[in-house]
Amino acid sequence: MRSNICLPVIQRVTIRNFALYPGENNSGLDIVFADGISVIAGINGIGKTTLLTLLLRMILGPNDPEKATRSVGRVSQRRLVGIKKFDFFAKRVPEVLGQDSFATLYFTLGGKSIEVSRYMRDLKIKSVKISGKKYEPESETAFIDYLSNLSGLLSGYDFHMVVRYLQFFGEDRIPLLWDAGAQFEFFKILFFDDTVASSLNDAFAQIQKIDTDYRNRVHQLNKRKESLPPVTPNSANIEVETLDRMIQEATDAHAEAESQFLSKKGEYDDLQKRLRALDNMSDEGQVELAQLELEFSQTDAMFILQALPSLRDKEMFLMQGYATGCGCFICGSKSKKQLENIGKKIRKGHCFSCDSTINTSKPSNVTPISSRQVRTLEEKIEKLRTDSEQIEVQRSEIEQQMVGTSQAFREAVNLRNSALQKREYLEIQRPSQSHKPVVGLQAEIDREQDALNVLANSRKEFTAKYRAAVDQAQDRMGTLKGTLESTLTSYATAFLQEKVSVAFSRQTPFKIATGADRVNIPTFTINMTSSTHKIAHERLQSNSVSESQKEFLDLAFRMTLLDMVNDNGSIMLVIETPEASLDSWFMRRAADLMRRFAPENAPTSRKVIATSNVNGTQMIPALLGLVQDDGTITKLPIEREKHLINLLELTPPPAALDQQEVLTLLSQELGKFLHAK
Repeated sequence: MRSNICLPVIQRVTIRNFALYPGENNSGLDIVFADGISVIAGINGIGKTTLLTLLLRMILGPNDPEKATRSVGRVSQRRLVGIKKFDFFAKRVPEVLGQDSFATLYFTLGGKSIEVSRYMRDLKIKSVKISGKKYEPESETAFIDYLSNLSGLLSGYDFHMVVRYLQFFGEDRIPLLWDAGAQFEFFKILFFDDTVASSLNDAFAQIQKIDTDYRNRVHQLNKRKESLPPVTPNSANIEVETLDRMIQEATDAHAEAESQFLSKKGEYDDLQKRLRALDNMSDEGQVELAQLELEFSQTDAMFILQALPSLRDKEMFLMQGYATGCGCFICGSKSKKQLENIGKKIRKGHCFSCDSTINTSKPSNVTPISSRQVRTLEEKIEKLRTDSEQIEVQRSEIEQQMVGTSQAFREAVNLRNSALQKREYLEIQRPSQSHKPVVGLQAEIDREQDALNVLANSRKEFTAKYRAAVDQAQDRMGTLKGTLESTLTSYATAFLQEKVSVAFSRQTPFKIATGADRVNIPTFTINMTSSTHKIAHERLQSNSVSESQKEFLDLAFRMTLLDMVNDNGSIMLVIETPEASLDSWFMRRAADLMRRFAPENAPTSRKVIATSNVNGTQMIPALLGLVQDDGTITKLPIEREKHLINLLELTPPPAALDQQEVLTLLSQELGKFLHAK
C-alpha cells in the first residue's frame, strides 16, 4: 500500500491591489486561517466562491487535465496542460490588472513551508519560496510535479485531482461516493502501490486508444459495405461509348488517388522510420552516458587521490576548514575540539571516521590525472544529456506530425478505395466485360476486417492485464476495508438521523470502454433506513436519498479518505456549504459533522475553511460552535474572532447594501453572535 502521503494545508493568504478585495482601509486582504473551523461569511455576490477558487488556483495554477471530464474514473490522458487564457479573476474587476496586483498563499506540504505568489491578471507565478529559500520552477507543470513529489503521490495529475476534488468541496465538485469509477480512481491514487497504479493506468490508456480506433474503423468499414453496388450488368442502359469514357475518367481518378495514397504512405513510413531511428539513438546514448558517468566517477576519485597523495596531504586538507574558520567540510561544525580529536586519531594511525588502521599511502601507485581530463569527461556527459533532451524534443515534434500525417494517410486510403469502387462498378456495366478485377473492393474489405480482428484481440489482452492489476488492488483494499467502513459509518451517522452502515463489494461492474468486457472493481455503498424502510437497505444511486443526504454523505466519504491518508498529520478541507439543500435541523447536523472533522483542540493541525451566507439561519453560529442544546446562541469569544472572516467588512458593498433596511437586517443577524465594535 502507498504510504507517507501528505496534502497541502493553507495557513494564510494575502491579496494586493485587487478591487474585489480591498481589505480594511484599502490595505489589501490578509487572512490567517486558524486550526478548527474558519467561516468565510457574506451574502450572495460578495466574493465567497471567488475567494475559494483563488485558494485552489494558487496551489494548482492555471492548469487543467488535458481532456477535462466529469467522469474522473474514465480518463486515459493523465496529463495537465496550461489554460491558454486564464482570465477568471481579471474578469471580476473593471480595471486592467498590472504587475502590482498579485496574491500570495502560504501553506505547508511534506514538512516544508511554501510561499507562492501569483499575478491576479493570469495567475502566472511571480515567485516561490520553499522553507524560506527562493525556488524557480521551470514551468507551471514542473511546479505541480514538485508539489506531487512532496506529497508522495505518483504524478502531478494525481496531485491536481486530489486537491481539486478531494480537499476542495466547491461549486465544481463531482460525486465520489455515488460513482463507482470515481471511487476506484481515488483508491488507486491514494492507496495502491506505484506498480499497481501504473499498471492500471497504462492498461486503461491502451484499451481506450484501441477501442476508439476500432470503433472509428468499423464505422468506416460499414459505410463501405453499404455502398457496394448490386451486380446488374448494364442496368442503366448506358451506351458503350459513354460508358468507356466514364470508365477512363474513373481509371484516371483511381490512378491519381493511388498516387496520393503512395505519397501519404511514404510520408507516414518516413516518420515511423525517423521515430525508430531516434529511439535507437536514445538507447545508444543512454548506454554511453552510463559508461561515461562510471568513468567520470572513477576519474574524479583518481584525481582526488593524486591531489592528496600522502597522509599528511589528506590531514592538511581536512584541517583546512577548521584552520580557516570555515568549519568541517561535512557538517559545518567549527568546534576547535574536533580539530584536536581528529589530529590525535590520525597521528595514532587510525582513521578518524571508521577507526580502521591507516596504511601508508603509496603515491607511486596513483595514476596521474589532470583536471583537464575530468573536465573533458564532464563536457562529454553534458553533451550526451543535451543530445538526449534534443532527441526527446524531436520525438515530440515527429509524434505531432504523425497525428496529421496519419489522418491524411487514412483519408488517402478512403479516397483510393472509393475511386477503385467507382471504376469497378462502371466496368461491371460494360457488356463486353469478360472478367472482374483480380484485386477488388471486397478484398480490401476482407483485409480491413482482418485488421479489426487483430485490434479486437489486442483489446482483450489489455483488458486481461487490467483485470489482473485489479485483482492485486482487491487484496490491498481488503486491508483497508475495516477502517474505511467504520470511519465512513461514524461520519455518516453523525450527520443523518437514520441508521447507517457501509457495505464493501468486490464485484461492482465497471465498463472500461464501449467494446471492452466489463471488469469488477472494489467499491463501498451506503445502507440506511428511512421513514418507509425500518431495515437498512442499499442506496446505490444518488437519487435514492434526499439532496441534503446526497451532498453530506459525499462529504463524509471525502472526510473518511482524508482521515485515512492523514495518519495523524496536518489535514485541511475547503467547503462551499450547500445551504440551499438544508433545513434547519440538517444545518445543525452538518455543522457538527464539520466541527467533528476539525476540532480546534486536535493534537495536530486540522482545518476546515467553509463559506456561509448571512441569511438569518443558524449555519454560521453552528459552524463556530455557538448554538447551545436549547437553541440559544452565545457570543463568539474575542480570542476566537479570527475564526470568522466577515467579507462584508473586507469587500466593496454590493448594490443590495445601499438599502438601509437590508444593511440593518445583516447587522442584527451578525450581532447575535458578534461583540459590538
